[in-house]
Amino acid sequence: YEFFSAKKMGTTNSAPVFDRSVDPPLFLGVVAIDINLDALEQVLGEDAQSSTMLQRFTRLSTAKCPKIHLSECQLDDLRYLSAGQEATCGRCNFS
Repeated sequence: YEFFSAKKMGTTNSAPVFDRSVDPPLFLGVVAIDINLDALEQVLGEDAQSSTMLQRFTRLSTAKCPKIHLSECQLDDLRYLSAGQEATCGRCNFS
């Protein structure tokens, strides 16, 4: 699609973020980045809109997010920021 601000073609890559320290994992949100297709073409050396490029992306789309280790208070901070005091476990102080 065309980026509104740059008026250039691009794509957005995104991935869900989960708190995997609990069972079942708690959905925290989504992380995303916009990528200009011109930059992709320059780095990868081929037309980003070609079927070859699409097949390449599909083949490589098995990346895994790194496991992060957060303290209980860090997790509570995220809960507080996303949904307020009622979403926290109440063990940590918020400022």
